[in-house]
Amino acid sequence: MTKDAQCLICKRQEEEPERDIILRTDAFVVRHSRETNILGYLVIEARRHILDLTEATDEEAVCYGVLLKQVMSLIRKLNGAYRIYTFSLGEAVPHFHVHVIPRTDRLPRYYRGRGIMSYPVEPGLKEEQMEEVCKSLRYLLKTSQLKP
Repeated sequence: MTKDAQCLICKRQEEEPERDIILRTDAFVVRHSRETNILGYLVIEARRHILDLTEATDEEAVCYGVLLKQVMSLIRKLNGAYRIYTFSLGEAVPHFHVHVIPRTDRLPRYYRGRGIMSYPVEPGLKEEQMEEVCKSLRYLLKTSQLKP
């Protein structure tokens, strides 16, 4: 896959430990976010260095749609999320990636909807929490009808 040596996501995909990866396809990587403490907050990253879906091949675009549905289903199975927020900005890191954030009843009201944009990025999950949720998600993927 095409990489950009200066891109944070390209570098992370080269260096990130496998234990953080939930799923890897030919076109995308799904990982648990380390930037917050929301269990099941996943990020779908293009493996190829592209800015957005306008630069994706038709095959990548189709794969993305199917993958997004699978990822949302996994999250819902994990924690029964009432809503699942998705967004892609690409401003700070111009590499196509989508935030997939579960909204459970435990999320305070002021962080719901557009308020999710002000959710604190620290503290992140503790390492043992990260390992457990990633392990659970991989197990759900393996035992469900969802196909990578």
